[in-house]
Amino acid sequence: MLLAAYVVVFAINLAPAFMPPTWSILAFFAITFQLPVLPLAIGGAIAASAGRLALALASRRGGRRFLSRDRRENLAALGEWIDTKGKVAAPVAMLVYSFGPIPSNQLFIAAGLTTANLVPIVGAFFVGRLLSYTFWVSTAHLAVTRLGDLFAAELRNGVLIGLEILALAALVLFTRIDWRRLLAERGRSRVLPAGR
Repeated sequence: MLLAAYVVVFAINLAPAFMPPTWSILAFFAITFQLPVLPLAIGGAIAASAGRLALALASRRGGRRFLSRDRRENLAALGEWIDTKGKVAAPVAMLVYSFGPIPSNQLFIAAGLTTANLVPIVGAFFVGRLLSYTFWVSTAHLAVTRLGDLFAAELRNGVLIGLEILALAALVLFTRIDWRRLLAERGRSRVLPAGR
């Protein structure tokens, strides 16, 4: 049953939107099938990280085809900046973000659209999710009796649907930001003398 949990977790983390939180899936398996929390959390974090990496790689390979050449080059500039100047900040931000139960689908799609190195980002996500899944699954006391109810609940909750739509809209806006100009201006502002 652990393997089934890992497969479901991988699949929902591969989806770009409208999936239930991974911790709720893990809590369902832990309570319904009396699975041990630690192996479930460790395997769940690995499966979630693999799913998010696959999502990022799919968006890098397929999603960039839908962008203009200028937008692809613009996002590549952001990826280069992350790999050079943001190589600590990006994984730290992902680590902090991944402690919470908030979905990260669109973050990984955005990371995939850049040319940034995904290894530190996925590594930070794994650490954060490992800790958060252990906490959330350990503290879960109630679970629905059917796995399908978790997916149905996600699609019936207007607030969650609204948040997913806002996140998708933010992803579209992310691709429209002129990252080259923004990063160039940031670099220039750092070299100006104080008081100018």
